[in-house]
Amino acid sequence: MKDAITGILLAAGLSTRMGTPKQLLPFGHRTIIETVIDNLLQSKLDSVIVVIGHQADLIRSKIKFNPVQIAFNPDYHNGMLSSAQCGIRSLSKSSVAFAITLVDQPFITSDLIDIVIAAHHRNSHGITIPRFNNQRGHPAIFDRRYAETILALDQHSGGVRSILQTHADDIFYENVDSDRILQDIDEKEDYKRAIESIGR
Repeated sequence: MKDAITGILLAAGLSTRMGTPKQLLPFGHRTIIETVIDNLLQSKLDSVIVVIGHQADLIRSKIKFNPVQIAFNPDYHNGMLSSAQCGIRSLSKSSVAFAITLVDQPFITSDLIDIVIAAHHRNSHGITIPRFNNQRGHPAIFDRRYAETILALDQHSGGVRSILQTHADDIFYENVDSDRILQDIDEKEDYKRAIESIGR
């Protein structure tokens, strides 16, 4: 695949604010993580890597029948950067870019992911990010050349976000008409609202 883009799903977190692994919470007929994986697989991403850590065995058993690559992050206690780095180390040689996606964003459907992929293919910048009302959302797509830069970051660097500050002139913003790119499920109230919204 000449221009293969791999999705890296960060699903290794402790869900501290939720108090229970949010990846496994029911969401419609599935769990949150299964919904997010479905959205990624239905998009034009060429492959998907799921980075797991906390409650790894439980999560692995829930997703093992999906056509995804599972990567275990032994340093998941160190936060999201360590999971992004784990996913990047798992990239195949054919991947020219990678899309960093979050497990607590089940409202980002395949059509929104495809808008960002199409934007990345048609612009000459190294980073493509969707934006709604001047707010950055997900997924963020990075050219492969940023892999080593992210791998070189440490815990005190400010994470992947620091790359967006350092390389602000290499970001293409794709404006979208949906706030779903901003919606995440961090706390119990977020989850309650999310369940109510899919019930409507």
